[in-house]
Amino acid sequence: MIFRKEYSNLWQSVSIFPLLVVLGVLSCSKSLRVRPPANGQVVKDWTVAGGDFGRTGYRNATLPQHLLQTWTHKTTSAVGPTLVVADGLVYVPTLDGRLDVVDVRSGDRIGRQKLAGNLEATSVYSQGNLFIAYRYGDKTLASYDLSKGSYNWQIDAGDIASEPLITPDGLFVSAQYRHLDRYDPATGEKQWTFETADQHRSSPAISGSTVVAGCDNGTIYALDAETGSLKWEASATAAVLATPALSEGRVLVGSLDSTFYAFDLEDGSKLWQFAGEAPFYQSAATDGRLVVVGTSSGQLYCLDSATGDQVWRFEATSGVSTAPLIAGGAVYFGTLGKLYYGLDLTDGTQLWQFTTRGRIRTAPVLWGDYLLGASEDKYVYAFSKHAPKAVADKSN
Repeated sequence: MIFRKEYSNLWQSVSIFPLLVVLGVLSCSKSLRVRPPANGQVVKDWTVAGGDFGRTGYRNATLPQHLLQTWTHKTTSAVGPTLVVADGLVYVPTLDGRLDVVDVRSGDRIGRQKLAGNLEATSVYSQGNLFIAYRYGDKTLASYDLSKGSYNWQIDAGDIASEPLITPDGLFVSAQYRHLDRYDPATGEKQWTFETADQHRSSPAISGSTVVAGCDNGTIYALDAETGSLKWEASATAAVLATPALSEGRVLVGSLDSTFYAFDLEDGSKLWQFAGEAPFYQSAATDGRLVVVGTSSGQLYCLDSATGDQVWRFEATSGVSTAPLIAGGAVYFGTLGKLYYGLDLTDGTQLWQFTTRGRIRTAPVLWGDYLLGASEDKYVYAFSKHAPKAVADKSN
């Protein structure tokens, strides 16, 4: 996403974790080819921003209360807002147009992709392919076959200041300049487009046959995922930059009007709204019963998802700069004050914190029993119950 002032340039599937077979190591002039063997440990991957099609930021998994730093990896530039993890590999986009590929369990770099034109990009993963969306450029959407080390297709989809969404049936994109699109993942052919009233930094989310995204003019659009036709639209009183979270028939999203909203997924009627103390730039996380969301001035609210009643609030030392992650009975998030926090989901009690080397703009993600995050000054971090005798700092 692109945020004003200090928030400027913020940036599902089940797979098998293998002992990776690396067919080639990518440098600036080579291609990365990775082919996982057929057998291994079954782990739920984190293949899209938000972790699933509804962008709920939830995993039914429990991490240790006191997480240990397992490894760090240094990249070539600040890390983008979204990490993607598939088959035990984390794909790390950087703001100087590189894509690092790192082994989750060891922290070893498997390869590095120099993206076309060194342009800032983000990615999603599906069935051995990495779908790359560029913030700007001539060809802003591409499909890359990881086993072959080559592109399947590259197209001009318009500037993309959001996170694409991949499902078994389609690739959905909120293009920055006033349109929502669906593409065929196999060919890159556009299947439909829907023109909107303003720009988009809010990413699409999908539940059933409904795809939902926010707009800079405060409109929330709900479209038929098959046809692209409008089902309904609702309105906030200021820009909606956050991505909606879809759960239990509700659309949960905050706005720059410092209000957090719940709309009915079926017809768009407003179910409730909650007045925060500052704008909501970031997306929420929900386990279906509770919804957690942070503000630009450091409040993290936990609300009853059905009623909007406040369950608890936590005051961070600076602005909440990532979407939260709910893992079992805990919630994790990052701030501009260089801190990752872990809180008890029940009452907001602080369980854990970690100080990074730079401001945090990368949302935490979960793969197996590894919590992954990154800081603005080039570092990726892994936390788990596994800790070597000396934490390895993997050089760029």
